[in-house]
Amino acid sequence: MLLHIILAALGPIVLGLAVGWLSGKYGFIKREYSQAFADFVVKIALPFALFLAAAQAPPSVLLNIDYLLALAVGLIATYVIGFIFGKFIFRHNRKDAAMQALSVSFPDMAYCGPPVLLATVGSSGLIAMVLGNLIYTVIIIPFTLLMISGSQQGHSVFKSIGKAIAQPLVFLPILGALLAIFGVKLPEILQNSVNELGKTAGGVALFFLGLLLSGIKLTISKEIIFNVFIKNFVQAALILGTGLALGLQDDLLKAAFIIGVLPTATAVPALAISNQAYTETSAGTVLLSTLAALISIIGGIAIVEML
Repeated sequence: MLLHIILAALGPIVLGLAVGWLSGKYGFIKREYSQAFADFVVKIALPFALFLAAAQAPPSVLLNIDYLLALAVGLIATYVIGFIFGKFIFRHNRKDAAMQALSVSFPDMAYCGPPVLLATVGSSGLIAMVLGNLIYTVIIIPFTLLMISGSQQGHSVFKSIGKAIAQPLVFLPILGALLAIFGVKLPEILQNSVNELGKTAGGVALFFLGLLLSGIKLTISKEIIFNVFIKNFVQAALILGTGLALGLQDDLLKAAFIIGVLPTATAVPALAISNQAYTETSAGTVLLSTLAALISIIGGIAIVEML
């Protein structure tokens, strides 16, 4: 059972990376196309996927303050840790520090989330994935885009904020959440149409990452090890501790905690290359974080069984 869960969570990632890497290594698809794949994920597929997930979420769960806080503390605190260490310890500029913060805090909810949550909690656990993505798109990604655009000369604060909000990755999930809260149901034809685009996000992101890795000589640095430790282990501990302090119990606590043990999202290198920042290190972080998930997911499942 445990082996099946691990294979279900990591199998698609391994296959997607392998196909992308082989395609780039043997010239089947040029590595120079990485930018186009990254832009498709960040600007089209992922925004549509998050919009639909938010629009279909139960309003009662979206408005569960304790549930939101437990996830938010873990996600935001690890982001802050990554940004501070990136800026002052690893001596990156603001743009690279913001991308490092994403690398240590953005869980791979799209691929690893469903199989692990379904096996340990059931279908109700999938709401944690929706809430985690909402926290990211409402708070963390706009702040990151603000840091990136604000680092360019000649941009006022208001102009940078406007540019961040105008990104589909920001306003579409927020729109979806508002529709859910106000009880607006999307027509089935529209849902199916949006879903066709949205469901391509994970696969294309994995292929893109493999294609990108095919031209990079990866080395495991202290920085990458730091990123993986914060993402796979510290984030989970923060979520669990906050959830227990807030009195979360049973499936809510288990689902929130499982989000923390997932590896770094494959969308992070796509965002990195789309914004031309922290590209190689974010790719290396995803690769090592995925391998480390063999330990963090197994440990997470064992802890969940004791809760």
